[in-house]
Amino acid sequence: MSPRRLLLTWGLLLGVLAIEVGASFLPIGRPARPLLLLPALLMVGMVAAIFMQIGRGPTVVRLFAAAGLLWLLILLALGSLDPLTRIVYPVPAMERATPAANPP
Repeated sequence: MSPRRLLLTWGLLLGVLAIEVGASFLPIGRPARPLLLLPALLMVGMVAAIFMQIGRGPTVVRLFAAAGLLWLLILLALGSLDPLTRIVYPVPAMERATPAANPP
């Protein structure tokens, strides 16, 4: 692998990182938040294809890489179940802040 290709990939990774950091400061609505994962997926793909050379490896290497991605997907799906299914219950305002503030 040529150093020029590695440096070009590294520069692309830094560019995608800059886009991802810049996008995190944008006021994005809740339904569009999963779109912020696209630059991260692009970065994972570039690292796997260029630096790790998974495409040139034996079948067992590709199988383990796919299994790792599958388990990552399962962990992310299970981890996101809590915030996605959480119900926010409104708390009624308390009549008095502390018992000592309003003596009977």
